[in-house]
Amino acid sequence: MLAGFSLTIALSITVLLGAAATAWLWLVRRRQGETMAGLEALAGMRWREFSRLVVEALQTQGFEAESVEQTLERGPQAEIRLKRDGRPWLLACKLTGARSRLGVASVRELADAVRFNGAAGGVLATPARIDADAHKAGDGLELFDGSALWALVGPMLPASLRDDLTLNARRRSVRETALAWVGALVLGVIAGFVPAMTRDDAPVSLTAVTPTTPVAAPTKPTAPPTAAPHAPAADPSLAAPADPNREQFERGEVIHAIAGLPWVERVLWSTSSTLVIQQRADVDQLQVEEVCGVLARYDALRASRLQLQPPAGSERKVRFLQCRAY
Repeated sequence: MLAGFSLTIALSITVLLGAAATAWLWLVRRRQGETMAGLEALAGMRWREFSRLVVEALQTQGFEAESVEQTLERGPQAEIRLKRDGRPWLLACKLTGARSRLGVASVRELADAVRFNGAAGGVLATPARIDADAHKAGDGLELFDGSALWALVGPMLPASLRDDLTLNARRRSVRETALAWVGALVLGVIAGFVPAMTRDDAPVSLTAVTPTTPVAAPTKPTAPPTAAPHAPAADPSLAAPADPNREQFERGEVIHAIAGLPWVERVLWSTSSTLVIQQRADVDQLQVEEVCGVLARYDALRASRLQLQPPAGSERKVRFLQCRAY
């Protein structure tokens, strides 16, 4: 044991910090990560698929759909007509990025539509985060954003997709917990040395000092200050940093391209490396190669994993494929 090192303090600090970090990572951080991954999967859907999913989820809240398909033909700006307790309601689905924010304008637009149509109320659903001011402007409306939206529509997604999101969140928590314990151990070791560093046991030695006459040092000519070297000019040929939104744009292009295939019912990104495809009918390898052909256009996505969901009533199981290796 090193002299002056307190093992009791080191162990106490390590256990206290490690336990606190573990509790926060598993009880708070893991759920937040799973919710954010689910919201990003919803944001990667097409507007029609997202709207149908919200309508199905609202039916469990006592709403009844009214002319949904006709409304979907009018595009993302249209409100979907619903009924609850025999009274008309309006539903607005705003499909934006999970990390973006929705302002007051969208909420007021729905509120104006509710008053104009004489509806009993309105519902706004979006994977984005609604601003606090927008929440205040939405008095009388039901707003579903962030974790509230995930709690509403999450149970409507395939069980395999939810299990995949949960597994990824658990793996991330395991890695973060290991790093947290390493950090707690380092801080504990540092704290164990604090008593030794603050202890002052060394005797003070007093010696007599004989005063002497100071001798002036010869003066030297002062050298003129040298100019600071100029920094080299920036090289204009250096490449600009990559666009951080490029990969998100490419993921959207992949979804639109694959959704147009006749045998595809629904497609979305469950994780950054897993593409879930809900099939209308059983397909063979030739159709799967069509998907690989779309992914091959993008360097960052060509090695993505495919999760093929069999159609309803099919005897096939879920298949996991990969077009190319990393």
